[in-house]
Amino acid sequence: MKTELPNDPAELRALLLAERARREQAEATVEQLRFASRMPELNPNPVLRVSATGQLLMANPAAGLLAEEMRGTGPSRIRPQLVNAAVQCLRTGELAQQEIVANDQNYLLFAVPVVEEGCAMLYLTDITAQRQAKQQMREQFAFYESIMAHLPAVVTVLDPDQRYRYVNAYAEPDADQRQARIGRTFADHCAKHGLPEELAARRYRLFARAVQTRTTVSWEERWPDTAADTHRNWLCYYQPVFGNDEVLHHVICYGLDISNLRQAEARTRESEAAAEAQQLFTNLVLDLNPNLIWVRDAQGRTVFENGEMRAQRRHIAEVAGAVSMEAAMSKEEIQAAVLADQTVLHTGQPLTSLLSVKLADGEMRWYQTVRCPLVLPDGTAQVLGVSTDISALKNAQHAAEAAATARENFLANMSHEIRTPLNGVLGMTSLLAKTGLDEQQRNYTAVIQHSGRHLLNVVNDVLDMAKITSGNLELEKAAFNLCDSMASASQPLVMQAEEKGIRVVGTMLRDSCPHPWVLGDSYRLNQVLINLLSNAIKFTPVGGTVTVGGYYVSETEDTLTTEFRVTDTGIGIAEDKLESIFKEFTQAYADTTRQFGGTGLGLSISRALVAQMGGQLTVQSEPGKGSSFAFRTTLPKADAAARQAALAPLAPVQEAAVRGARVLLVEDNAVNREVAQLLLEAHGVTVDEAASGLEALELFEINRYDVVLMDIQMPGMNGLEATARIRAHADARRAATPILALTANAFRADAEKYHAAGMNDTLPKPFDEAELLSKLASLIAGVPGPLVDVKPATAAPVATAAVPPLPATAAAPGAVPAAALFDLALLHQTAHGNATFINRILTSFHTNTPTSVADLHTALAAADWAAAAAVAHKLRPSLKLIGAGQLGPVMEVLESKTGTDAARREAAEALAAGLTELLAVLPTAVPVA
Repeated sequence: MKTELPNDPAELRALLLAERARREQAEATVEQLRFASRMPELNPNPVLRVSATGQLLMANPAAGLLAEEMRGTGPSRIRPQLVNAAVQCLRTGELAQQEIVANDQNYLLFAVPVVEEGCAMLYLTDITAQRQAKQQMREQFAFYESIMAHLPAVVTVLDPDQRYRYVNAYAEPDADQRQARIGRTFADHCAKHGLPEELAARRYRLFARAVQTRTTVSWEERWPDTAADTHRNWLCYYQPVFGNDEVLHHVICYGLDISNLRQAEARTRESEAAAEAQQLFTNLVLDLNPNLIWVRDAQGRTVFENGEMRAQRRHIAEVAGAVSMEAAMSKEEIQAAVLADQTVLHTGQPLTSLLSVKLADGEMRWYQTVRCPLVLPDGTAQVLGVSTDISALKNAQHAAEAAATARENFLANMSHEIRTPLNGVLGMTSLLAKTGLDEQQRNYTAVIQHSGRHLLNVVNDVLDMAKITSGNLELEKAAFNLCDSMASASQPLVMQAEEKGIRVVGTMLRDSCPHPWVLGDSYRLNQVLINLLSNAIKFTPVGGTVTVGGYYVSETEDTLTTEFRVTDTGIGIAEDKLESIFKEFTQAYADTTRQFGGTGLGLSISRALVAQMGGQLTVQSEPGKGSSFAFRTTLPKADAAARQAALAPLAPVQEAAVRGARVLLVEDNAVNREVAQLLLEAHGVTVDEAASGLEALELFEINRYDVVLMDIQMPGMNGLEATARIRAHADARRAATPILALTANAFRADAEKYHAAGMNDTLPKPFDEAELLSKLASLIAGVPGPLVDVKPATAAPVATAAVPPLPATAAAPGAVPAAALFDLALLHQTAHGNATFINRILTSFHTNTPTSVADLHTALAAADWAAAAAVAHKLRPSLKLIGAGQLGPVMEVLESKTGTDAARREAAEALAAGLTELLAVLPTAVPVA
């Protein structure tokens, strides 16, 4: 249907204008609708439209994750909440509001029903930040509440009218009572609890002062404590708090219980008074002490002196006419005192010293001073000294020493003057007795011999007693069979007793102690036994009995305790004489010497000898029935090597030269150390062991050695480096200590190299006992060359092309017998057949060789042929000692500098296998006879 346009131009114009207006309005409406349609897209909060059936109709971009939840079919926590909110608001037709959590975010959900379209609009606002802020505020509030609840101080808050607005738990533990105080005043609190009204009145004034001055006001108040029948002290504060409008908001009141502090201060005042009194008492005691007591600091300044020290200082200065004691002392005396102080400060250990001071009038004062470190509470170190004037004692000592020296000189001269003609008399009488003499002449000669021997015994007894009293008697420490030695010593006296008609009954120590081998001085022990047995025979009449016995008492792993007893049926000794018989030149009765002879020194010497050996000589006796003398000794046990040495002694020149020497043995091989130690200690040589060059240098700094036995090849610092360090020692005498090189490279070129490095001689390993001792003897004696000329070993040919096959194990078919893998002949020869010596070497080899096998495997894995060669070199002496000669060729290959890597690998594998095979068949011990 066509619309006819008006013909009138004016109408047509109006129609066009109206149409234009409608079009513009429509365009504006469309633009508004287009903008409105974009608003959900631009909304940063999620917006969804959900149908009445729960179907998602629309979701803006901000609701992307929620839309995925709504479209999903699996389990969901948010989908039911959104659907229920939409359905509920459509059912009621009213806007609904609730909080939900989606994707770890908190949202405020508004559900708006659109009933006419059968859907609901869901608007979600993210309130996560608000919820977190509220949670933080709650946590902060709880935090402060916790602090206030546990704060060990009273905290309250008062309003401008001095009424409580807050009371913490410390001020009032009961929650109900705490709440009841809110809105009340401190005056109410005092009235309720019976506190003095003055407390409330004072607080009222102090509150006003704090508000007026706008500053913190503090005070201390005292409350009665009825529960403890005492009082409490409180330190209190008022702190006013004003707002920005300068209006008083509240006043904080807090108080601290300072009762313990005030009580401690009171106790401190009492302690200080007591300490002052104690200090006065201590000063009085120190001033009355006859010793010189003083304290000096690290700079030598005197911090304290007692009265005696001050008096001594004045006396020394007055005698010298000097202004001070230091001015009257010599420079050397002052330096000695300063050095002693510095030593105590440096070491931190007490120091006892003897100091002499010569006064200006010539008097010599001697002081024994004990210095101790005095460490103050702040860590400062000072020196406390206590000096005792021992001048009188020192003068007496000098007089005694002079008398002792005169006595020793007299005894020495007497010994010389008597022994020289007496030896001539006895010697010539012995020669005279061998000539043709008649009966009367022989009788005269016998009398001369008897008298001469008696005189010689008297001289010997006097000299022995002189040595004992002067402390110059030295006891030997050698291995001997205690039973055999004592039996041999007593045998001549047994024969003498039988000739006199006295029966002798004996009990051998061997009956109770099968192996009585000990270390000690057999001569002195025999001397004691002979003295006791001689006395028993002397004082026993014809027909009497003398009983001699040795008895086992006890033993440890290292010592043996025995008792020897001599009992007779002689004249006996009265009880009141039992102690006097042990005094010098004293006998039980006045006529003893006339009837029986003797000097009265035998028992005194015997008791002193037994005491010096750590034992005790005792006596039991009854007049007319006889006496019983007994002594016990605890001596070190002699080991197998010492016994063997005692049974087969060395040449006198070697034995005399090495006995008592101290040797440093430097050897990294435990088996070699065991061999050397056993050989040397058997001949009285003290051996200190070091397994490395560095350890050797540490021992060398501590001790003095007669000889150093130095291995050449050692891990870390080798023997040549250690020798160079010793030769560079600051002490020229110690730097010249003889050094004997121990090496498996016993060739002339090696010996020359070692000599050039500062070593005195060379000993090839494994070493021969006689050769070792000969070289030691020559080095100790300072002889340029060895006492015994030992030829160096000749070099064996070196095979570098291939390694000869080793014998199969003992269990393999056609294997070489186990005995072919080793030969203990050299070990038996070195040990002189001593089974204990052999077993210690075998045990050491079994203990240490597995480590060498492990080192070989490590070297093989790393292709470290230098390390493998070092293992072979270290094993060479011990393998030679046990006769494992079949391993020699492979060790030559490993130690060769020209072999190929393949040959060395094959040699290392063969050596490791050979050592394992050897350990399986080598015995760990041989039978001990």
